[in-house]
Amino acid sequence: MENWQKALDKFLENYIHQDWFEGALLCGSYASGNQNEFSDIDVTIIASNSLTWQEKSNCFVDGFLMEYTINPISRFEEYMEESLKEHDYTNQYLLLYGKILYDTHGEIQKLREKAALQVKQPFKPLSDYEKNFIKYYLWDRYDELLSLSKKNLHLDLQYWSLVDALITAYYNFHNLAHVPHSKIEQILTNPEFAKRYHIKDMPPKEFIQMLMNCFDAQNKEQKLTAVKNFYDFVMNSDGGFDIGKFRGKRDLK
Repeated sequence: MENWQKALDKFLENYIHQDWFEGALLCGSYASGNQNEFSDIDVTIIASNSLTWQEKSNCFVDGFLMEYTINPISRFEEYMEESLKEHDYTNQYLLLYGKILYDTHGEIQKLREKAALQVKQPFKPLSDYEKNFIKYYLWDRYDELLSLSKKNLHLDLQYWSLVDALITAYYNFHNLAHVPHSKIEQILTNPEFAKRYHIKDMPPKEFIQMLMNCFDAQNKEQKLTAVKNFYDFVMNSDGGFDIGKFRGKRDLK
């Protein structure tokens, strides 16, 4: 047994004898075998619905950082539903690809089966009203960037904020499951890496190339050109946007 496994067992001894304990999952890099010197040990602890609190904490055990959550079954089910609304399979993938360490009464297996069904269902498309406000938000961000550039002020913060928003918007417009932005370059350019993160649907090559151009841009002129092309592509991929015709109106119920 490796040292990290001994530390994990030692950590779980604090919980496995609790009346409310239902099970535990090993997640993240240690579950997939991709850990490195910067990896922490991700543990999800599932409790019975008798638990009246939840926890997200970190602690060191024999030199290994444990990052753990404790949630009752009902709260975890709520997280799964929230994930679907946000076009995000994070909680479902956690159950599907995490390593089950304990499952006292089979509750984790039930959650896993539910997650398997959910990832087969398409996300609920955004309404035209929702899309229109996202486009307005992107237009406003882009307009602010242009304003900063004309004033000869630093624009890096606004630039990266806009790039981040454009990625999220495109994924939302086209019902793609969100991916961690900290890993998006590897996911989009390395098929083996994407496979390890269980990415099934990818954006088109044009999207990937324009995003890489944003990453590669070095100076102000290159950044403005790259982000304009990316902005236009994202907007036009869902019918375009005319600020002079923007109307955000709907009935109140």
